Amino acid sequence: YMRYVLGFSVSESATVTGVFIAYNYALQLLGGYLSGRFISHRALFMLGMLAQIIGCLILSIPQSDYLFLGLSFYLTGSGLNVTCVNCMLTELFEPTDMRREKAFMYSYAFMNAGFFIGFSLGGYLHMMNNYPLLFMLSAIGNAMASVCICFSWNVLADKNTIYKDRDAAQK
Repeated sequence: YMRYVLGFSVSESATVTGVFIAYNYALQLLGGYLSGRFISHRALFMLGMLAQIIGCLILSIPQSDYLFLGLSFYLTGSGLNVTCVNCMLTELFEPTDMRREKAFMYSYAFMNAGFFIGFSLGGYLHMMNNYPLLFMLSAIGNAMASVCICFSWNVLADKNTIYKDRDAAQK
């Protein structure tokens, strides 16, 4: 995308990609620190998803002026919400609940299936040079995940954070 659509050199594209990946991992640490301490897991996840949707929509505009803004939104959202998924899943089960391990197995299995579908579709759209559609489909996928979280909002209430009492009082 950076090379063929935006005209970046190989070196510039590799640098942007490397910095993006490095910051993604750094922001996951920040998301893990913030989640449950300063904002609930599900609220931080939703903020992250909103940032990813905005980032994908901005990236769908094939102009280099929008690249770094779109990447920044997407990166912030991705980095902040990755740890929230596991925290929300952890809180659904007691540590001794035998279903917990199976839930994580299904979670990772479906993530890997999603990665496979995403990379396959991404490769196909790359061959077709249709990056705006790729980013729009990504935004739609994130929006669908956000809707699922909204419908499961009460089930995903924080149980082991400072927000547990507030959630219990709202019921």
